[in-house]
Amino acid sequence: MIKNVVFDIGNVLTDFDWRGHYEKCGMDEETVERVANATVRTKEWNEIDRGVMTDEEVLDLFIKNDPEMEDWIRKMFSNISTMLYQKEYAKGWIIDLQKRGYKVYCLSNMSDKAVKECYDALNFLEIVNGFILSCNVKLIKPDEAIYRKLFETYDLKPEECVFIDDLQRNIDAGEALGMKGILFTDLKTAVQKLSELDTIEKHPEIKTYSKPQRIAAMATVVLLLFMYLLTLVFSLFKSSFARTGFFLCLGATIIVPVFAWVCLWIMGLLKKKHTIASFDLFENMK
Repeated sequence: MIKNVVFDIGNVLTDFDWRGHYEKCGMDEETVERVANATVRTKEWNEIDRGVMTDEEVLDLFIKNDPEMEDWIRKMFSNISTMLYQKEYAKGWIIDLQKRGYKVYCLSNMSDKAVKECYDALNFLEIVNGFILSCNVKLIKPDEAIYRKLFETYDLKPEECVFIDDLQRNIDAGEALGMKGILFTDLKTAVQKLSELDTIEKHPEIKTYSKPQRIAAMATVVLLLFMYLLTLVFSLFKSSFARTGFFLCLGATIIVPVFAWVCLWIMGLLKKKHTIASFDLFENMK
């Protein structure tokens, strides 16, 4: 059963509007493209989220990618507070899930600089049940170690968690460890997928049985009814024959269902198939 909803942050609970931020710095379209190719579109950008380099070290890497853009890169990186915006549904979605009995966590690649300068966009972290940010643990998704850190820190069972992220590689990493995964594209679709997934978890599909099994079950019921009627008939007479017949029929109404159940159970074990007599029938009825 799903007990925990784990959110990515960027492009799920917030908009990562790097282009808008660059334009607010005064860049024209050509400059935006060149600065993007030297910054957000590079592997170095992900390393910021790991939290192992200083801001100056990060800047040096970006500038080396395009030295002619140094002034723009420094201006862009001096304050990134307009790079993240909280989505209007973020807090409401979290609160709604918590009211419905879920615990809500965040697991995100996030730089220390973003946490400090974009905290207004991240203030929902104050109401979630817990969060793991890459800059704090020096790990980034999809490294399985960051997922395990979440499980260990909050004592979570992966199979009781559903992970919502906008990148398939991050979903795949979570599912490999036992989490359910929902690839985020938009709010409506994510809510629908979560509802469907939770319904399946709480109400597993009822197993159907083969035609021979159903016939055997119906035949057993008919036989029991017949034996019960015979028992009533014999009870109306006083002869020794009627008394013997009464006890035989009464015994049969007890022995026949037990015998039928055992036979079907053994048949299921031998054929390694689910039968109507399988003991997990009781588990599905809970």
